[in-house]
Amino acid sequence: MFFVFATLMGGEAGPVDEAEVVELIAAARVGNARAARRLYALHVTKLYRALRPQCASDADAEDAVQAAFVDALSHLSRYSPHEGARFMSWLVTLGLNRARKGRRSSQRVESVDDEALRAVVDHDAVNAEDAALKRRAVLAALATLPERDRQVVSLFYGAELSADEVAEVLGLSASNVRKICERQRKALLEVLKEQTDE
Repeated sequence: MFFVFATLMGGEAGPVDEAEVVELIAAARVGNARAARRLYALHVTKLYRALRPQCASDADAEDAVQAAFVDALSHLSRYSPHEGARFMSWLVTLGLNRARKGRRSSQRVESVDDEALRAVVDHDAVNAEDAALKRRAVLAALATLPERDRQVVSLFYGAELSADEVAEVLGLSASNVRKICERQRKALLEVLKEQTDE
């Protein structure tokens, strides 16, 4: 499922060295713009992948990501790392708050009909139109999940947070996060497989 999010929801982000992040935060706190840009570059893809399924459109997700970074970078003095929690956890919390505010003003996540899911094409497709159809199918499949499950799956696979981090952000137990991810991963993969078989 990590591959699905990375491939269909916005590229590869790769692992982030938390020691580097701590150094960048310290530098950005005293006005180092290069450090702030590096923090952004290290986290923007994962944050977008986590927030896109929570938003009605790409534009809403981009707005939520940008607002979360503005909040984070202008309030770095308030950030204090917790044992076992990464900077990404804090960013995701800020981003989810922004996505909720945006959703309140623009209703709910758009529901996409079965026809959009059927638009998924062959795995070997490489052109942009086919990739967009696949991406839309993933979003449509995610939109069928209950909101809490969609958030859990998006944070775990999209933002690549650990089960403990997702649990802290959403106020769940880590075991519940793992159960939801396992159950919904199977369901989402089955929906996507059915669509690609058609």
